[in-house]
Amino acid sequence: MSQRQVIKEHARLFPHPNAERLALCKVGPFQLVVRKGQFQDGDLIVVAPKDALLPEHYAREYVNADTGLSYLRGGDHNRVGMVRLRGEESQGVVLPPAGLEALPLGEDLAERLGITFYEPPIPLEMMGEVENLAEVSSANFRQHDVEHFGIYQDEFETGEAIIVTEKPHGTQGIFYRTPSGRWAVTSKGLSQKRLSLLASERNLYWQAANNTALFEAIDALFPNQEVQVFGEVVPAQKGFDYGFTRPTLLIFKLVLGGVVQPISNWPTWIREHAVPLLFSGPYDPGHVRTLRNGHEMVSGKARHIREGVVLTPAQPRLNREGRDLSVKLISDAYAKKETGDELS
Repeated sequence: MSQRQVIKEHARLFPHPNAERLALCKVGPFQLVVRKGQFQDGDLIVVAPKDALLPEHYAREYVNADTGLSYLRGGDHNRVGMVRLRGEESQGVVLPPAGLEALPLGEDLAERLGITFYEPPIPLEMMGEVENLAEVSSANFRQHDVEHFGIYQDEFETGEAIIVTEKPHGTQGIFYRTPSGRWAVTSKGLSQKRLSLLASERNLYWQAANNTALFEAIDALFPNQEVQVFGEVVPAQKGFDYGFTRPTLLIFKLVLGGVVQPISNWPTWIREHAVPLLFSGPYDPGHVRTLRNGHEMVSGKARHIREGVVLTPAQPRLNREGRDLSVKLISDAYAKKETGDELS
């Protein structure tokens, strides 16, 4: 899934868990919070998501009529932001429908609508020289995104076996090894551009892998296999060091030969370097919601509030749209602190 696209799709409506007058609206991969009755199931909607930079004729549509103040961000008041309404994330804005009737469904419409995307400044420690990831990786190379629980919870069946893990507040690192033993290290943003980072002692992602002895462990555990490890690199975000003084990797996904491995198949070393496991058992949406709140368990000392949790089937599978079924629930306390400009 790419969050950096403008898309036209049929709307699907879901109840808002915390507000009777609001609803959750799913448009493609995006979750919006809308007024109840504003849209109906099946309505065609065009969404410009977070960080979309709108042309002037669209930007002026998002101005408060009473105050004259723009709802959009940035010095030019043209950047779409993420907001939370009664605890639920709204990921973009609905574009006015006039003139968009003939646009195709399911395609990225950004270029034809004159919409570009904001590129946030990248900290020096996350930067480095890059190479073409496509020249290293095979067709088995995967991306990872977590969807929103509110609009994907019906993908789970009551009572089915699930896994709930903590979602640390770091940055996603992706570590890929070819069957011949060559390693590629990249981030979520760079991997979507098919780029990887050349080895560097100054780079955060390489530091995390080396500090965790990831390469040596995976080489020993899975010789001559194609391996992809996804992990949260901490500390990376201001105010969330989890007690670590140097970059460290917390693993949350293991892929062998393009196949996602259930946690039950993870070797002991990977379990010891994984994100905290909070629950393993039958799916109960009410119980899952309670797990998102509280303090983190990464440090073992409850140093910070918990960002949230990630819910997956115990036996990995795809959702109806053909992506790995993995959903997140953000804690109430973290939602109040979130600005929408955090690095991923």
